[in-house]
Amino acid sequence: MRQFSILVIFALAFGGAAVLYEKESRKVKGVLTQITELQAQMGDLQAEVNRLNSELEAVKLAERRRPNLSTMANRIRRESNPSMPPKPVVEKRFEQKRSALMASDVTTAPPAIRSGEGQGEGDEWSRPTIDADQYQKETADKEVLDPYQ
Repeated sequence: MRQFSILVIFALAFGGAAVLYEKESRKVKGVLTQITELQAQMGDLQAEVNRLNSELEAVKLAERRRPNLSTMANRIRRESNPSMPPKPVVEKRFEQKRSALMASDVTTAPPAIRSGEGQGEGDEWSRPTIDADQYQKETADKEVLDPYQ
């Protein structure tokens, strides 16, 4: 009987230890799951940071290529020194293109298609298409010259 009580005590002790171990292992599994989720979120955030860094680099490169307003204003201030008169840019452009075709060298032509004008002369063409038989009936009283016949 004494051995039975010791056996029961051992069973209760081992059972209690198993229950405590199960609770702790569930806690550890939950923490590991949270760590895995956080690592996935961190990977997503790192990808977003990389994308934003590349966009920032692209913007910086574009800014280097295209001067901002303050840079243009500084250049205008530097170029408008009272000791040097500003250079006329327009005259340079025209001087370079003197051998090019001038607008006065070309005669203007009226538009090829006129809508709404001259409806009297193109009545036949302004109507919707009709069958050949009906067309022959309508034009029977008029003499139509067909150069292809």
